[in-house]
Amino acid sequence: METEAFYYDGESSARSKVSLVLAGDNLHLRGADLDLYFPLAEIRISPPLASVRRSLYLPDGAVCEIAGGSFAASLEHRQGKGSFFSSLHRWEMNLKRAFAALAATISVLGLFIHFGLPILAKRAAFAIPPATEASLGIETLHILDRTLFEPTNLAENRQNELRALFAAIGTGLDDSDRAFALMFRRSRHLGANALALPGGTVVLTDELEKLAEHDEEIIAVLAHEIGHVRNRHALRQVIQSSTTGLIVATLTGDVFSATSLAAALPTMLADASFSRNMEREADDFAAAYLQQEGIPLDRFAAILLRLQESRGGASEHEDQGAGITDYLSTHPATAERIERLGLDGY
Repeated sequence: METEAFYYDGESSARSKVSLVLAGDNLHLRGADLDLYFPLAEIRISPPLASVRRSLYLPDGAVCEIAGGSFAASLEHRQGKGSFFSSLHRWEMNLKRAFAALAATISVLGLFIHFGLPILAKRAAFAIPPATEASLGIETLHILDRTLFEPTNLAENRQNELRALFAAIGTGLDDSDRAFALMFRRSRHLGANALALPGGTVVLTDELEKLAEHDEEIIAVLAHEIGHVRNRHALRQVIQSSTTGLIVATLTGDVFSATSLAAALPTMLADASFSRNMEREADDFAAAYLQQEGIPLDRFAAILLRLQESRGGASEHEDQGAGITDYLSTHPATAERIERLGLDGY
């Protein structure tokens, strides 16, 4: 088999026409002043890409460009290679196959993000030292204090009462290396809300304390937030979000987005929305604690409905929302949560 090619000696940009001939286990290169033999096993061939000329990288640093794909395919066949790239090239050159491959790639990627990534994020979150998680929580609180929070108006006595209730929830938990803390803030932007930050800090707004008609309703909310802390939901969500962004940036080649992820980390923490499964885990922890303490689950349902009413019922059909900055909108629908508590008729 023989073909024409452009030859570059690897030392200058000058090119010359040559002939390439497959001669047993060698490639015979013939030109005006050239008569060379190269072992096929030492030649590297560029993969096929649409109609782009293929390159043969020769052992002495020279390069040959060939237009015909059949010669390169024959050379790869002699080398015992090329079946994968040849198949890939056939798919690439067929529009239907290309769309099918794209759909398959998107499907696999979607399944990984939906099912695989949460598992990996959970492992990664639990591998992060508590001290690192606590530092992240402190920095997040500083950001929220500068942007969304105002100092609390709750009386000191009332704060102490609520801290005692919060401490009781943490008593007996196997989180000896975690420093649980309850903070109070006022927020016109967030309204009645509670936030679980990385590291063990829970923030309760004055508006939520005012909205509750019984301390047991506040206990239910605090237990739910501790459920988020114990399961490291904030960290897991940040890891999932940042990893998804990196995957998309890698596939699209958007380097700017990839590099900006690190700078956007504090904002992602503040706006991280929990998945429905995470909310269910936190609800289950709260329900178990309420039952352990003999507190009716009705208290949990009552504060959920009151929170919903305070937002005009907007969250009833919302599955995902603005994030940690919106207590209700990050949760599954209120009716679904109440149903899971076994209070269908509430």
